Amino acid sequence: MSKKYPHLLSPIKVGNVVFKNRLTASRSSPRFVQGDEPYPTEATITSYANKAKNGAAMVTCSGVGMPHVIPDEALASYSAKTILPDSYDIDSDSCQRYLSQLTEAIHFYGGKACMQIGGYVPLHYDVSTGIPTVDVGMNTPRVGKEIPADLLDEVAEDFVHQAVIMKAVGFDAVYLHMAYRFTILGRFLSPLTNKRTDNYGGSLENQARFPLMVADRIKQACGKDFLIEASISGSEPAGGRTLEETIQLAKLFAGHIDLLQIRTSEIDPAHPTGFNTERTPFLSMAEAVKNSGADIKIVTVGGYLDPDISEDIIASGKADFIAMARGWISNPDYGRLLYEGRGEDVVPCVRCNACLRSSPTDPLTSVCAVNPIWGLEHTIERIITPPTDTKKVAIIGGGPAGMKAALVAAGRGHEVTLYEKSDALGGLFKTADHVSFKWPQREYKNFLIRQIAKTGIKVLLNAEATLEMLEKEEYDAVLAAVGAKPAIPRIPGIRGKNVLYAQDVYGNENALAKKVVIVGGGEVGVETGMHLAEKGHKVTMLEMGDKIAPNAPPSHFYGMFREAWEKQSNLTCIVKARCKRIAENMVLYTDTNGKEKTIEAGSVVIATGMKADHDMALKFSSAASRFFLIGDCSVAGNLQKATRSAFSIASML
Repeated sequence: MSKKYPHLLSPIKVGNVVFKNRLTASRSSPRFVQGDEPYPTEATITSYANKAKNGAAMVTCSGVGMPHVIPDEALASYSAKTILPDSYDIDSDSCQRYLSQLTEAIHFYGGKACMQIGGYVPLHYDVSTGIPTVDVGMNTPRVGKEIPADLLDEVAEDFVHQAVIMKAVGFDAVYLHMAYRFTILGRFLSPLTNKRTDNYGGSLENQARFPLMVADRIKQACGKDFLIEASISGSEPAGGRTLEETIQLAKLFAGHIDLLQIRTSEIDPAHPTGFNTERTPFLSMAEAVKNSGADIKIVTVGGYLDPDISEDIIASGKADFIAMARGWISNPDYGRLLYEGRGEDVVPCVRCNACLRSSPTDPLTSVCAVNPIWGLEHTIERIITPPTDTKKVAIIGGGPAGMKAALVAAGRGHEVTLYEKSDALGGLFKTADHVSFKWPQREYKNFLIRQIAKTGIKVLLNAEATLEMLEKEEYDAVLAAVGAKPAIPRIPGIRGKNVLYAQDVYGNENALAKKVVIVGGGEVGVETGMHLAEKGHKVTMLEMGDKIAPNAPPSHFYGMFREAWEKQSNLTCIVKARCKRIAENMVLYTDTNGKEKTIEAGSVVIATGMKADHDMALKFSSAASRFFLIGDCSVAGNLQKATRSAFSIASML
């Protein structure tokens, strides 16, 4: 066993509970691997258990006490037996048996099991009167009235009820979500939502009174060795709690709460993307709380993946635990790699948040852009069989799909040759070398190249494959990964000298005119526009639909993405705009009312999508008895689809 990460992998004692290392799996779940079953299914149990198998010292689960809408007439507190999606029927013996299986699976791999709980609040009540809030499942805000103190006792008892059941089925801890003013506990702790004038408002001590009541009652009912982890925003927007006040709260929580997870002020930024210049942007808040002397274990979360960074954080005493969500998702063997001292083999997360939902137009499936088995963990051993012999395999195209397929095929013992017509591997991901906010994609591309170099894969650069070349080598299988080509709309003037396609912009920015029009407002168009605006061009983007980047992941990434482009003062986005003609120095379009308008443009960039290059790929179809299309030349999509395609086909060889 390697000694490369001695602090990160060292055990720690919290009260009388020993954790095997300093890595925890923060509350996250493969949202779409089960339906509305009121209990955790095999798919969910396997996903959580694999995090413990992967090395997580504690795995936090969800499915209990999630906030949701109830009928207007249900004015009294209601219990966790309500059966709604993502809300288990914990009072039923059947559900409890499944929950016991869940905890046993986590314990089997030496992990501690934790479950998020949440006491239910009557629909018409909130911490204070007149504060807008939105219930899960509702699109419009509602304004509640101040919940009476006597009802708070009932809400607290619902927390206790849930915690007692969790202990009975084997959980070691419960998780209290108090960040982002998202639950009643967090809303009590924030001056933005707590305007009370009684004993539960007006001061930090009063604001903390109800959360402390809940924590103390859980401890009284479940014992001091039943742990409580809570999350809290380190600071809040203007008018909210400051970091200094959060430090005071941490000191108040000491002795009542065991682990305090320090999060950011809002839910969207809590999932850092490539637009963050810092890899772990919220560490400073956790460090400040830790250095304050508060006698409570501090957990830092948000952007963690690099084990060297995490090792330094624990070694320097900036936090006691590192919590990750996406790190466990993108790496099915994260813990093993760390214990073997192989941090360089950790798969970079591209921070796309497709794990929350890949796109509003995609099916409701749980996927990861770089881990093709996530969402299939419970079935993967059944759907992939070991190879029966060693095959000679050719892969045409050195983009992400081609490289992934080569690695999978080589990992199965096959003899692999990778043909790439350019002088470097990477495909379209080579464009990330030029873009400041595409550093996660750049790191993933470079990771694949390093992994290729570690293997016995034969890489032929500047080698444009031909049918004759492949036939001469007598391959057993040929995989075409030649990619996609631009979808060219029928616009007069589109063949003009001032017109180019999005992928041709990168590395050629200085050759473009100062004023640029981008036709197409999808993710590619927006990112190209942001990049050119960052380089000093004045950019106008035309999108014929009513929404910019409509296929961007809707959870968190879309909000971050939108915020990033809206900060660009020299980037203008026009929706419901149809490009009608391109001339030498201008673009003609019709607006939402059908009125013709013109924009001055020295350069025009076409970003209207890609289409699979079937014709190019099929030129090689007779090169071997087994022939496959993978990646974008099969179906033009994104990194996740290309990775899943490459993995699945290569796993069949």
